[in-house]
Amino acid sequence: MNMGGGRVQQSTGQVTFVYEPTRADYAKAVRRFTFGTWPGLRGQVFLALFTLALSWTLPTLKGFSPTATAFVMACAVVAVLVTLPRVLARVAREQYADVEEYGACRTVVREDWLTTTGGELSSAIEWRVFPWYFETDEFFAIKTKNTRGVFVLPKRGAQDPADVDRLRALLDRNLRRI
Repeated sequence: MNMGGGRVQQSTGQVTFVYEPTRADYAKAVRRFTFGTWPGLRGQVFLALFTLALSWTLPTLKGFSPTATAFVMACAVVAVLVTLPRVLARVAREQYADVEEYGACRTVVREDWLTTTGGELSSAIEWRVFPWYFETDEFFAIKTKNTRGVFVLPKRGAQDPADVDRLRALLDRNLRRI
């Protein structure tokens, strides 16, 4: 297998990236999706509203004073704020574990699907599995329909800066940018 760089084959409409996935890439992608995109923020807003409604409703049903109700609400919000970073770190670890065994990866992105190979492993995924993607300065993150699933494609895998633009165009044609 030739792992020698991000060459683009114009005739077939594909872009190839070669890179080593890192845990930090996945941690950044999970945080960015959760706090930097509308689908991720929508989940946070729902969680916050649910927590506030539950922490307001339960004490008032029991006849607690407004002070006690406010205390329960504050405890619920603190509990969410304390556990959320741990949950995000666990999700990032799980996502990275899925690609860690690939080692050095070669990802080919085409008009109808993408495939990643590394070591003895290979996987091909059609675009219909991915509803969205987002981009940072360091990578493209492609979200799966699974609410926690993310595939990170680091820009460092492109040897030619034009590969990044070609990949962005391919993703724009096939996915919704968030």
